[in-house]
Amino acid sequence: MIVRCGRCRTQVEVPGPGRYSCPACGTVMEVRDRAADPGLVTPPPPAPEPPPSPRVQCPECGLRFIVGAVASAPCPNCGALVSVPQRGAG
Repeated sequence: MIVRCGRCRTQVEVPGPGRYSCPACGTVMEVRDRAADPGLVTPPPPAPEPPPSPRVQCPECGLRFIVGAVASAPCPNCGALVSVPQRGAG
């Protein structure tokens, strides 16, 4: 199990509940068993990451850049209009 020191925020791997000293700053940490302590609240799972934005290459100058959900975008380097392939197509 990995815990974070409350003083220096260093992540420390510990075998389970107990008292441990932080290897970075020496602060004593008390790790409790979540199942035995109903007062501890389990944090919600992290939100899923959004899908990556499409990256296109300018046919004029070769610059690769990220675009949003648009049909076409101007190249930030040379200004040429670059068509953006739609997600799910192809």
